[in-house]
Amino acid sequence: MNFKRLAVAAALGSATVSGAALAEVSVNAGFVSEYVFRGLSQSGGAAVQGGIDYASESGFYVGTWASTIGFTPDQLGGSGTEVDFYAGFGGEAGGMGYDVGVIYYWYPEEDEVAMPVESFNTIELYGSVALGPVTLGAYYAPDTYFGVDDSAYGINLSFSAPITEMLSFDAFVGHNGGDGNEAFTPDGDSYLDFSVGVSAESESGLSFGLALIATDIDDDDVKPVISGGYSF
Repeated sequence: MNFKRLAVAAALGSATVSGAALAEVSVNAGFVSEYVFRGLSQSGGAAVQGGIDYASESGFYVGTWASTIGFTPDQLGGSGTEVDFYAGFGGEAGGMGYDVGVIYYWYPEEDEVAMPVESFNTIELYGSVALGPVTLGAYYAPDTYFGVDDSAYGINLSFSAPITEMLSFDAFVGHNGGDGNEAFTPDGDSYLDFSVGVSAESESGLSFGLALIATDIDDDDVKPVISGGYSF
């Protein structure tokens, strides 16, 4: 529904090759002015987020990440927390980085309320290849997609290049298709999501980001998102 991916991608990235080389266990905590996943808002306001990752020198990693969300009982069953569990393998071959894995999105509060659908819990496969500042990624939900009893898929392209030692320019475009994604658009079509912004990270683990996020869905406004965090 929402990548969750702007936030989750950071957690996954910290657990792959570079994370494995630096430490076996890493912890991250932070906030966003709005939790946006695949161009769609998940919080309706500020959200608190954090996770923990384990990465081995072989490239295998496993971790969990959580965020407060703003689903209301009338909309999506009243779930107030999202918890993600993921595992994968990352490495480098021929100068190209790669990452493959599986992620499970879990909404623990949904059992406590009357749900408009059976469940929003979703399992998804993902993968990416990176060459220099460019990363090509994809995901596929084979069964159900956040309460929709259909599959979904996406292909995305991201670019990140340093401006200074600590500051980077980031850009992203993603195509979200399949019946699962189309259920979340007013006209029932696939859609694109975009983001452009800057991010900074210090050697101490403090990070900050500013992004403008939008989709090509009719009447959807640009969402400015401020984020900050700390990892160790």
